[in-house]
Amino acid sequence: MCDFTLTTSLKTSPNHLMVSLDEVQTQQIQLIRNFSHELRTPLTLVYGYMQSIQRRNENLTDLQKNALEIAMFEMKHTIQLLQETLDLARLESHAICLRREPVPLDGCVSEAIAIFMKAKEREIVVESQQSNISVLADADRLQQVLLRLIDNAVKYSDAAITIRLEKLEDFVAISICDRGCGIDLQEQPNIFDPFYRVDRSRNRNTGGVGLGLAIARVLVEGMGGTLNVYSQLGEGSIFKIILNSSERCD
Repeated sequence: MCDFTLTTSLKTSPNHLMVSLDEVQTQQIQLIRNFSHELRTPLTLVYGYMQSIQRRNENLTDLQKNALEIAMFEMKHTIQLLQETLDLARLESHAICLRREPVPLDGCVSEAIAIFMKAKEREIVVESQQSNISVLADADRLQQVLLRLIDNAVKYSDAAITIRLEKLEDFVAISICDRGCGIDLQEQPNIFDPFYRVDRSRNRNTGGVGLGLAIARVLVEGMGGTLNVYSQLGEGSIFKIILNSSERCD
């Protein structure tokens, strides 16, 4: 009887362990969501006060102006970090619903480039052997992914960025290509992990908060697609999105 009880316990314990781990992960995600949300609001309020002081800075000394500028930079970075952490937690807990509907790719890519060019100037070339390509995706979220990947390419390359569109039977490939420093093969499996940086020496002016690629992959997977990297040191990198074509018949 004891042997049977022990055997049964051993057989069922892995399932209980899996349930426990799922519960812990859910609780961690909820904690991150609550923490990020509660901190973001007061910090945004403080940042607003700082902006008000900066606009009326005639009574400030140069030293005070410089200190205020540094404090505002750090506050803005912290708010961005909290917002992206909150976004990632919401996505991983499926609190954000992603639509899947036909999206004309030419228009979506052109709009993403136009938005990016308002902030930064960089040559971006679009290559496509076929017009009127359409994918099943959430248009707003796909645009977010494109903006993140374009921004990432610009950070690591001084040359022009190429966006390549390809129709592959029932799928569509969107490749964001740069000719930058490339990524070591050993680093590539980790670059989609939150807060992971290939170049740990990059400062906050160019390095972001380390969540852009993690959010991009979760968004793409939420739309039923995949996001992968193909890179070689000294040759540059290609981030390839694969999504279902809107012409695909499931």
